[in-house]
Amino acid sequence: MDKQTVQQQQLNIWHEFDGKGDTSIEVLEQLCRQYSSEFGVPVIPKVMNISILTAGLQQVKTAGAGPQMALVPADMAGYGEAAMYSEIPEKFWSMSGSTDKDIRYSMRSSDRQYGIPILKGNHLVLYCNSEIYPEAPASWEAIEQQAEELMAKGIVPVASDLADPYCFIPFLTAFGGWPLKDGKPDLSTPEMEAALRFVQRQTAQGVLGSFHGSTELLDRFIAGEIGAIICGEWIYNYLDLHMRDRLLVGALPTIIGNPAVSMASSIGLVFPQNSLESEQADELLSFAAYLLSESSQREWAERVQRIPVHTGVLEDIRVTASPVRAKLISCLESARNMPIEPVMRDVWDAISAGLKHLSQEDAARLLVLMEEHVSSSSNQ
Repeated sequence: MDKQTVQQQQLNIWHEFDGKGDTSIEVLEQLCRQYSSEFGVPVIPKVMNISILTAGLQQVKTAGAGPQMALVPADMAGYGEAAMYSEIPEKFWSMSGSTDKDIRYSMRSSDRQYGIPILKGNHLVLYCNSEIYPEAPASWEAIEQQAEELMAKGIVPVASDLADPYCFIPFLTAFGGWPLKDGKPDLSTPEMEAALRFVQRQTAQGVLGSFHGSTELLDRFIAGEIGAIICGEWIYNYLDLHMRDRLLVGALPTIIGNPAVSMASSIGLVFPQNSLESEQADELLSFAAYLLSESSQREWAERVQRIPVHTGVLEDIRVTASPVRAKLISCLESARNMPIEPVMRDVWDAISAGLKHLSQEDAARLLVLMEEHVSSSSNQ
């Protein structure tokens, strides 16, 4: 076989399992190697930061270049036009009937099925150090009651990555807000302002810390310098490996009696550049089915403790899970599905633009910055 033929058969997949806490990369790379060996078609994964992946997919149509596949959070199914996604053919689901329709629809945008869910969850929980919090605090008031004593010992009571808009969402929902209304950005609201003021007050008092999510936040939490962190389901395996019996998982604490609701989503395959209309379509769908097979789904579930979409595997995990992991999975029930409208890219960018100035600007000014960003994006 000549070099050109090999290059044509090679399947490229972009993904963003890039932080050291996201051990999912181990399974993805293993499954790519196994598929390549078993089926004789090289599958080449390429890891990148989420912002680079986002930009790359949104430039596929204009740049005329991109991968045949990308493994992405469900909201990126909303990039269908810019990334030139192929629709998933109905026949595929008969090849892999292990996922229910609700999970499939988590990657459906504008009534088009643009993705194949591989994992579910992706929600935020409260991870606690059991040596600092013997029980996970159920309310923010409970955290505040212990804050002074902990800070006197040099311990940050609770922390998150407040530069990440996804981590800000539970504060917004606790004050009754949501970033979309009638399919349009809804950021300049009293609920958003109240959430921003609450976060600013808590950080100023030292109760709430903000650290980079994939480095300092995890390092300081594992070292016992932070009592609890608000972080994603995807880093559970990493924390479990480093903390073992010191790790607790709790629901997000209520704020002023109101539930702090995380978003949740699936993670799945999309097919940029209309790749399912190419001569490689059968191989691409074969690889997707391979990731959904019972053996592959068990690899995700058992080796790196992710939440599989395979219903049979998930039921087995529910039965055998430790109490801590069972709590992690059950927290998904109270989460709210992430919107996958194309406009969510502008929403995330606008919230990020405001959060960059969280410690410097008044909350009212942050609303103006967010609204200006949304307006600028809609005029482009």
